[in-house]
Amino acid sequence: MDRNLIEKARELINANYISTTLSTVDREYNVNIAVITVLEMIDDNTIICARFGADKTYANLKETGKGVFLVLLTKDNQSKDGIRVYVELQDDQQEGYYYERVKERLQKTAYGSFPLKNCLVFKIVDILPISMLKK
Repeated sequence: MDRNLIEKARELINANYISTTLSTVDREYNVNIAVITVLEMIDDNTIICARFGADKTYANLKETGKGVFLVLLTKDNQSKDGIRVYVELQDDQQEGYYYERVKERLQKTAYGSFPLKNCLVFKIVDILPISMLKK
């Protein structure tokens, strides 16, 4: 993967923008999208994510294991920037190092009073810019 895209993904994912979403699909190709606000790209290949809701997204991940994180940034609706990070679910933790790490991150947010259900651990499959259009 392109080093610049990896670093851009790390910066945008770790910023935990409110515009971050996770799109998933079930076995019958029914699509779902959820706003995901507590996540961290911990290395070039791994993203951890707090789950305290998003039941349909979670069910889809358990079925297919596939998803796409999208971080979209706009400036006055005149331009766009962001990143698409394609992932596969690797682990679903309710204890352990990653669970405690994401729990601590969750507690520092506006959602800190929500109980953490689990920590989802994703392997990064691909990273693409928000747009593939060339000027």
